[in-house]
Amino acid sequence: MKTDLDVLVFATRLVDELGETAVRISRVRLVELTAANHTRAAAFWHDVMRASQRLLDEKSGSRMPPSIAAQAGAHSGGHSGIVRVDRPIP
Repeated sequence: MKTDLDVLVFATRLVDELGETAVRISRVRLVELTAANHTRAAAFWHDVMRASQRLLDEKSGSRMPPSIAAQAGAHSGGHSGIVRVDRPIP
């Protein structure tokens, strides 16, 4: 399974079960793993945190500012809905 799908599934489950707390929990795990120098796990939780925030924004009907939306579209090759995640290889 591709990691991007893992991130999306995990973030979706967190948001469904914990709501707004999902972002906070993801941030705590990210900080813990970064401090422990676990770069791959920290990258995963960083992506989960961002995906959770995006899912919460979609649920609440919030929209991204046009400048951020354009930037996100440029990074995904212009395809909306596709998330590309560059991860460092330790």
